[in-house]
Formats: sequence, structure tokens, C-alpha cells
Amino acid sequence: MILPTAYLAPVSYYAALYHCPEVVIERHEHYVKQTLRNRCVIATGQGPQVLSVNVAKGNSPHTPISRLRVSNHANWMHQHLYSLATYYGNSPFYEYYIDDLKPLFPVVDGDLPLLMDMNEALRSKICELIGFNPNIRYSDEWMGRSLTDETGMIPTSSEAGHFAPVPYYQVASAESRQPFLADMSILDLLFNMGPESILVLRDSWKKE
Repeated sequence: MILPTAYLAPVSYYAALYHCPEVVIERHEHYVKQTLRNRCVIATGQGPQVLSVNVAKGNSPHTPISRLRVSNHANWMHQHLYSLATYYGNSPFYEYYIDDLKPLFPVVDGDLPLLMDMNEALRSKICELIGFNPNIRYSDEWMGRSLTDETGMIPTSSEAGHFAPVPYYQVASAESRQPFLADMSILDLLFNMGPESILVLRDSWKKE
């Protein structure tokens, strides 16, 4: 399976990482705005909320995603951490995991990382916290495939299977008495289910 780099990717992305024998993360594609490459969606009592990472301006439209740098414009990193505290502060495992994740967010006055480096650092830590080690490699050249669909997930064969969401306890839907919000950021699963997150990933994939 070929996947783009992703910022705090949805549960479907991590289900693919868990189930697919090998995942290739595309590092030579051109940056695509308003996709999971620089945005995630979290669950709130008012419904899904998008959190977007600001990226540096002035890059050529043909700049590879691996060379795109994060910007500190509007202090987005503070806003994201504030939103996570606001909407997940009451979840069962927020306090247990948040200190492992905070150091991976850039600081306003520090050196700002490449978007892909930040995404991959977060992805690696989240996989470690959930308890699995996916088989990942990075593309050596552009794979020649479109990665601009809504999820960014493109099976390379019929054996890859597909995402089949499994409802789990979700503090946002429980507190607001609203229906379960499927395929939110992996942090929604991690903060709500903790060590049982891996069981949800296990059961959220169907073979073709």
C-alpha cells in the first residue's frame, strides 16, 4: 500500500499500517493543500473539528513534500495543544499519553522542522504507544500515483483489504449524546481507548 505522509492521521491510516505487510510512504510527491498531509480531524461535542498545520510560504508549487517546512504563523502548535486539552482532557487516557507527544510539536522560537519529519516523528511515537511496529519504507522516486483522494489510502492490490470502522468509547459522543464519529485522528482512539487501541485497529480492517 502507498500512503502519503500525514499529520496525526485518521484511524483508517493506522489500521492500514497495522494490517498491510508493507507500506510505502510517498516522499517525492508535490504538496497537496487541505489534505491529511497537514491536517487532522478531532471529535468534539459539536462534531468534527479540523486542525491544520501552517506551512512555510514561498515554496515552488513543485516542491517535494519532503522539503516542505513547517511555519509558526498564527502559533498553530499552541492552538492544537489547547484544542486537544479542551476536547480530550476528560478522556480516560489523555493525561497518560500527552506528555509523550508534546515534545514532538515544534516550538514557536525554535528551529521549525520539515513537515514530513514532524509527521513521521509523531507517527513513530504513536505506533510505539499503541504497541506495534509497522513495516514502512519511503519512496526512492515519485510513485506515479494520485494520492489526493479523501483518505489518501490507495491499495496496491486486492489483498490489501479496506478499512471497516469499529465503534469504540468516545468521550465527545458520550458527553454530547451524539452518534459515534468514525475515522477521527488516531489521537481520538489513543486518548479514549489507551492500551485497547490496538484491538480496535485489529478489528477495523477487512480483507478483500
